[in-house]
Amino acid sequence: MEKSHRTAAVFLLALLVTAFMTSPLPAQTVNVTVLFNAATCSDTLLPSHVVQIRGESKHPTTPALTWDGTSGVMMTNIGGDYWTATFQAQPGDSISYKFWTGFSLSASTFHWGGWDGDINSGYAFSGNNRALIVGSGDTTLPLQYYSSSDSKVNQYWRPFTAKSDTVAVYFRVNMGGVTFDPATQTVQAWGSAPMGADPAWVEIFELTRETGSVNNGSFWSGAAYVAKSSLTAGLRQNFKFVINTNGSQNWESSSDRGFNFSNAVITVSGDTTLNWVYFNNQAPHGSQVTGTVNFRLKLQALEKAGLFDRGLGDKIAVTGAKGWPPGTFDFDTEPSMLKMTYTPAIQEWVLQEPFTLFPETDVVYKYYIHWDTSRVIEANPNFIPGLVLTDGWEEPGSTGGADRHYMFIDAGSQGPAGDFGADQQYFNSLHPKGVITHPITVTFNVDMAPAASSTTNPTNRLFIPGVDTVFVQFDGSFVPITQGKTMWGTDNRVELTDLDGNGVYSGSIDLVAPTFYQLCYRIAYRSLPTNTEVMNGGGVQRGRRYYQYIQPLNVAPDSAVWPASFSLAQMTWSVGSLTVEDPPDLNQVSGVPGPNGDLPKTYALLQNYPNPFNPSTVITYDMPKSSHVLIAVFDILGRKVATLFDREQTAGTHSIQWTGMNDAGSHVGTGMYLLKMQAGSFSQVRKMLLMK
Repeated sequence: MEKSHRTAAVFLLALLVTAFMTSPLPAQTVNVTVLFNAATCSDTLLPSHVVQIRGESKHPTTPALTWDGTSGVMMTNIGGDYWTATFQAQPGDSISYKFWTGFSLSASTFHWGGWDGDINSGYAFSGNNRALIVGSGDTTLPLQYYSSSDSKVNQYWRPFTAKSDTVAVYFRVNMGGVTFDPATQTVQAWGSAPMGADPAWVEIFELTRETGSVNNGSFWSGAAYVAKSSLTAGLRQNFKFVINTNGSQNWESSSDRGFNFSNAVITVSGDTTLNWVYFNNQAPHGSQVTGTVNFRLKLQALEKAGLFDRGLGDKIAVTGAKGWPPGTFDFDTEPSMLKMTYTPAIQEWVLQEPFTLFPETDVVYKYYIHWDTSRVIEANPNFIPGLVLTDGWEEPGSTGGADRHYMFIDAGSQGPAGDFGADQQYFNSLHPKGVITHPITVTFNVDMAPAASSTTNPTNRLFIPGVDTVFVQFDGSFVPITQGKTMWGTDNRVELTDLDGNGVYSGSIDLVAPTFYQLCYRIAYRSLPTNTEVMNGGGVQRGRRYYQYIQPLNVAPDSAVWPASFSLAQMTWSVGSLTVEDPPDLNQVSGVPGPNGDLPKTYALLQNYPNPFNPSTVITYDMPKSSHVLIAVFDILGRKVATLFDREQTAGTHSIQWTGMNDAGSHVGTGMYLLKMQAGSFSQVRKMLLMK
């Protein structure tokens, strides 16, 4: 009996050991502490507001990370601009995340809907987000700053330069509550020693305007440096902000501002940021008001080209005005996608959205197309070759691809102005007459000499003429979609060559119809031995890519006549700030009989109007018959300044505009200029006076 009990006990022990060895062990977790600085948030974020870490991980974290903010890691303010949070994660986990700022969980700060800008983390898996590979033990990440930049920044970037022998102090002030003209006035910090002087205070340094900040650029900021050797723990720094007008100072009338240098700042961090304040402690005047913003949009050009059809389920939204969506989202449920409604009576997409904001708040937005999923199913009759469903972001030519902006006013009903003088806006700023309905050959011309010089191309591998391959790469353009290519991929490239060795690279593409008159692109060059590639442009602001337009032969009331081939004006390679051309005026009817119903009987270059002018003037001329026309501007010494028109044109009375820009894309100065027209044997010159 005893032996039987022993046997049973041994058997039971074996079962327990087996169960223990085969059952999953609870996952080990470590603590990850994140330090964050909000000094570079472009809105009026306070310690009482909200900072959240949003993202995703391969394995669950505690608290859980999500992109939608329904759950996430809430950060705690630890003084001024500094925030911290700790969460638990599994060693080896890969985490992708961004910081999100708001006045509450449902009300974001204005820039990018509260989201951090694009980040270069050094990890491919994170895309444009921040990244973390969790270590084997508890860890505290280096301090990270919020990015309001429209360009990609490194994950651990700082708004100042770290120096071993100095302490950096980051000052910041909001000028929105005082009468202030940033065009003629600047902001300075004046103070006592150690950064200034005693007993009479002196200027510490001059701040820089944050042009992209809230209330149309109301923040001014910058870092000043002080030698560590002049500091001791507890030393007091007093200061005030000052408005400088041509050397005359207008001081804050409020009490002196100040802070103490701590031992940690002097010996450990080497820097500190001062929580932002209003100049003279004056917030913007008045209170927030409620008004309905009316958005109106037409997509006639895309409909004509077969790229949009509401009958098939294609939809439209306004986004950005109340926040931007996360990297991946569901269109139907994403709250930052403000859905528009089609109104048959006016054949427009409309949105009437209430806002409660301070007057003169900058409402930043774009339109977004949500194509029906049948558009990317090859076997479906609705299929569009080359289309990617997530490419529905608007890249409007009117802004050079940058966001649209609307200045909110104190009015119950309001809305942005239309494109091209119309009552409504057009997706991508594509004019309804801007669809080309026959095949056309387009030639690109780019001067690559600046890419080969370290003076004009200081940060990239220099271009090697005759060795490197040069491409036009369409970027945000619908033209490659009309050709069955992708909007953003390298399959849409046009190779350029320099056959005569003059440094100007050219290349042509034969476009099938229907296609568009608006071409937006960047330039890439590549060295085959190393396969190293450089592409210019980028970012999200105007100048991120070239914008050029095919010019019509003439414009009728309901259509435009386009050439069979067109050579674009020569562009100059540059690292950034790429040329954005003004589109041709497709509202101005041209190439038609004059006011008396007859075609002009003689060539004539009429006097420009207005004259004198600033900043632009209209040039009108008569053509009794079709011929090649050259309209050019020269300075008083006879040197060519700008070519305004140089191609075949039909008979009629025509008008063009000069905006005071030379062929290099720069504004010319005040002075007398000569306007010359040449058509066949006809030549005429007029004088124009530009006054600034």
